[in-house]
Amino acid sequence: MRTFPRTIGNLPAMLFAVGLLLCGCDSDRQKIPIADKTPLTQGGRLFESYCSACHLSDGRGRDGGGPPLAGSPWVAGSEQRLIRIVLHGLRGPIEVDHVTYRREMLGFGQILSDTQIAELLSEVRHRFGNSSGPISPETVAEVRASAPERTEYWTVEELLKQP
Repeated sequence: MRTFPRTIGNLPAMLFAVGLLLCGCDSDRQKIPIADKTPLTQGGRLFESYCSACHLSDGRGRDGGGPPLAGSPWVAGSEQRLIRIVLHGLRGPIEVDHVTYRREMLGFGQILSDTQIAELLSEVRHRFGNSSGPISPETVAEVRASAPERTEYWTVEELLKQP
């Protein structure tokens, strides 16, 4: 029978002690605030699942990622344009807050229902500074029906020609 060195028996206690030392050694590190415990709405859960990786949970966007949603005229503007972006995606340069982003955004029209898109975009508009009312599933259905064969991403130029 093989026996372990005596220090192995004290391994949990040693790991605990090292952990305590490491936690106390970095007192200059910026404290991370505890997340808000408010339950997410369905739209909030969809946003966190599909959008926050690129746009961040606070809507500030990220360098090399998606543009900011907070304060964006694209969020506060035409709900039909916003719906089109989420349904079919967006490709090419887009300017937000005097910064040009050259990224692609996937369309979610193939995987999200009209109700889910309405909930998601209502949350986005509410969370990031738009005081207009929620987007209805009927409006999403109308926009979806207006381009039933569309498989291409939208460009900014195309979107600006749409109501």
